[in-house]
Amino acid sequence: MEWLNKVADEATARKPDGEIIIESGISPSGAYHMGYLREIITCDAIVNKLKNRGRQAKHIHFVDDLDGFRKVPADLPDSYEKYLGQPLADMPAPDSSGLTYADYALKDFLASIQQLGVEMDVIRSHQKYREGFFVPAIERALQESDKVRNILETISGHKLGEEWSPIQVNEEGYLKKRRFISIDKTAKTVTYEDRDGKAQSISYAKGDVKLDWRIDWPARWWLVGVDVEPFGRDHATKGGSYDTGVALMEQVFNA
Repeated sequence: MEWLNKVADEATARKPDGEIIIESGISPSGAYHMGYLREIITCDAIVNKLKNRGRQAKHIHFVDDLDGFRKVPADLPDSYEKYLGQPLADMPAPDSSGLTYADYALKDFLASIQQLGVEMDVIRSHQKYREGFFVPAIERALQESDKVRNILETISGHKLGEEWSPIQVNEEGYLKKRRFISIDKTAKTVTYEDRDGKAQSISYAKGDVKLDWRIDWPARWWLVGVDVEPFGRDHATKGGSYDTGVALMEQVFNA
């Protein structure tokens, strides 16, 4: 396939030595559909092509299960509205399994991938944030918050509000967008303004602070060392999340 050879050529040229990391990523916010499978199969094809050329390559799949629950799917009761804003890894499954919502949405998908013979390392976002893996990216984004804002506004063409922040904070189990005030790198805490206008401090090393999704994506590229990632048309539009992601990688994460 011409596209596959082109991707392999470009990946090899950019990284002549060492293992090439190919990433896929999905938020387990509901039932997985065929569109998700295309991303997985694309990554698998790239890995196999590179291995056939004698290169080391690995497919990692990032499960965005620290994302907040944004919308109640049609097959769930209205009572699930009370979970809007909760991390998917923390809210309950809609059955009696005792699983989290993220695990419930993910289990059949992973079983299907295994049946297809696709090999990939599954990484859970909530685990990485809560073990402190994202600390360097959070610190960099907050220290360079003015630069991050300028990049997002300039490339996307949209003005961000005065209360904009590169992070979300966990308040009583719900992710909230709050105005960032300061960071203490020694204590690993951030101070932000709560809904009542009062200053609150929270640890950013234990998963209670999450990067905004437009920043989280390039932060993963940087921290994990991602070399290749397929993505949909919605991310590829001019001024979209891919364009801002590349700029953040180069100008904020220096990668």
